[in-house]
Amino acid sequence: MSVAYRTAWVPNDLTPRNDAADLAAAWVLDQARTHALQPLLRLVEGHPGRGHAVLAVQPDYHDVCTAIQAARFGAFAAVESGGTPLIGWAMETRALDLTTGEVTADTRSAALREAIARIHFFDNNGWTRGFGADGAKRILGDLRPSDRDKDVILGSLCALGSRANALRRLGDLAERAWK
Repeated sequence: MSVAYRTAWVPNDLTPRNDAADLAAAWVLDQARTHALQPLLRLVEGHPGRGHAVLAVQPDYHDVCTAIQAARFGAFAAVESGGTPLIGWAMETRALDLTTGEVTADTRSAALREAIARIHFFDNNGWTRGFGADGAKRILGDLRPSDRDKDVILGSLCALGSRANALRRLGDLAERAWK
């Protein structure tokens, strides 16, 4: 997938929260200077437009969706929280890991990448009851146990544009499919 914005992140690892936020803020400000973007260091409700350099500290999926819209044709950096893992988003967008200086490796299997694309196809109604939910649940149930990583799947689909409420429903579908 090719995204229409530059991406970076600080994984929720041993990096102290203030240091992680400083790393991400410095990257966002550098992107703003380098590419003549308006920096957004705090997410705001509403629609700030596109083409910003956006920072999201410990975002949930709703915050990530909002940031992606503001960062379109710009840049987006996230400081991951333990509550909303972003590894799937980082893999899908090839985000720069600000703690290592390297692009996040995509360790998803070919089968998982294909399943994510197929699940995304069924997202036209946010995986509500019926055709979309049934198709997604079938695909999730068919995944090999080694590919059943809800964090990777939800983060990947967030990067592809799925909304927070839809991702919550998909997470519930995954739990039911993997019982």
